[in-house]
Amino acid sequence: MASYALQPASAETHGSAATSVAVPSISDLGIGPKVNLEEELHFKFWNPVHYFRALNQHRMRLGLPNPGQFDMLNKEIKMTMATNFMIEGGQADLAKILSPNFQTMHTFKLGLPGQPSLFEFAGVYADEDTLMHAKMDTEFNLQGRANYALSKQLQLKGQAQLMASSDSQSMVQLESEYTGSDYTANLKAINASPVDSTGIFIASYLQSITHKLGVGAEFVYQRPMPKVQESTLSLALRYQPTEDRVLTVQTQSTNVLSASYWRKVSPKCEAGAELQVLNVPSQGRREASCTVGVKYDFAASTVRAMADNFGKVSMLLEEKIAPGFSFLISGELDHLKGENKFGIGLNLES
Repeated sequence: MASYALQPASAETHGSAATSVAVPSISDLGIGPKVNLEEELHFKFWNPVHYFRALNQHRMRLGLPNPGQFDMLNKEIKMTMATNFMIEGGQADLAKILSPNFQTMHTFKLGLPGQPSLFEFAGVYADEDTLMHAKMDTEFNLQGRANYALSKQLQLKGQAQLMASSDSQSMVQLESEYTGSDYTANLKAINASPVDSTGIFIASYLQSITHKLGVGAEFVYQRPMPKVQESTLSLALRYQPTEDRVLTVQTQSTNVLSASYWRKVSPKCEAGAELQVLNVPSQGRREASCTVGVKYDFAASTVRAMADNFGKVSMLLEEKIAPGFSFLISGELDHLKGENKFGIGLNLES
């Protein structure tokens, strides 16, 4: 019987009448690899990355605001109270703007009896990504800080305090801060020594849960000596139902509880209250302090007043005499201790 061999036809055999035929793929034939839905769900159930991605997608859909820094949890109260603006003795600040990015400042301080008078010289440089500030007084004490933005979210910060006197301790602090869309994370190292692993290390995180509520925590690890160490955990809550009201609650370890309430009564008036409770059963200490304060802006002046439950009353007046020129006067009366403090100041900027 004769045998025949099948040979593929060439393009030359068919000539111009040859046509191309599409070859079906494996997926078109329906014989590709099949995905087991049960195995995929089981993998996602035990995979922590899946939960992280799902949570991140949910956060992005909510569009929550950034809650700010953990250190500035009650920033509205700090700007309303007169504590950070009080003056003792006499003080004069003369600032000179040399360029849009650089200015210098001369500060004269006339101390109270028993305190030395000082002169400080300071310089500030700032642009879009960098901030540098340093000052030195007549006792050769040097203080400085620098901030540099690696990106819109990540910043590197550093502070240093070099004291000429052996009685005072110098300090070096390194810090990194990441600002996300709805959270802020911060790491600090104070007087850290890689030789014996001593220093103070602080980690804080503040997260927006809703558009009105933010919660956070701060962990502090202290190692002053190689064989001595201590750690504390602080929890915080910030609630802002409207733009003119802020409520904050913070715990420091298990012994201190602080709460504050700030309200903008009118476009010119702000008021706030602070409560701090200290409970140390091992030392038999149970104390509480309450402070109320108010700030009122007049057309050309600002008044801050403050009082607490220990009988201490404080008041600060800042009068804007002319553009760039202000006069300050402050006073504090401690009725319980029978002590009084008084200060005047001048601010001139040119």
